[in-house]
Amino acid sequence: MKQLLKELKYSLYLSVHPFKGFWDIKYEKEGSFRTAAILLAATILVQIISNLKTGFIFGGTSVYYNFIYTIISSLFLFFSWCIANWCLTCLSDGKGTLKDIMMFTSYSMTPYIILQFIMVIVSNIFVQREATFYGMLNGLSLVWAAFLLITGMLTTHHFTLTRTLVVLVFTLVGMVVIAVLIVMVFAMFQEVLSFVSVVFDEAIQRVS
Repeated sequence: MKQLLKELKYSLYLSVHPFKGFWDIKYEKEGSFRTAAILLAATILVQIISNLKTGFIFGGTSVYYNFIYTIISSLFLFFSWCIANWCLTCLSDGKGTLKDIMMFTSYSMTPYIILQFIMVIVSNIFVQREATFYGMLNGLSLVWAAFLLITGMLTTHHFTLTRTLVVLVFTLVGMVVIAVLIVMVFAMFQEVLSFVSVVFDEAIQRVS
């Protein structure tokens, strides 16, 4: 438990010292896959809390909110990002493994987790005229997380900034390709099930 708390504390240090932080996670073993999994779970949890508990005037969701969708979509985005990035960096001589990518991606979410949780609290205190500050917090959480994600990719794979941005763009394209392939597989699977069902019904009728 002491080691886990130390690693979680280090994620806060990494948020303000990203280059050294990501380097130490990869080469000095300052982080762990266990902590990365906790941060991923916290990212999903804070999204669910945000949808359920955000004040109504700031776009809070009704009680009929489906949290299963948030879990599935978040996990899809995470794993499709990691897989697409790993495939591309393998082709472009990146130094990071799939585990490294999953770790720096999860650690990059630390400021997003903290700021989104703060936003849930202030959304139930602020009034409409203070919406600008609320929007600034939301923008800061996204920009900060994106900056850490880019820094993590640059440090982990030993890329230049230009190469990192190019790989980033193609990673996003790769995520779209993965999504399309999954949809096609599900569509084909449904067609096969439909065909089997028709054949089975026809066989039952002939036997009868």
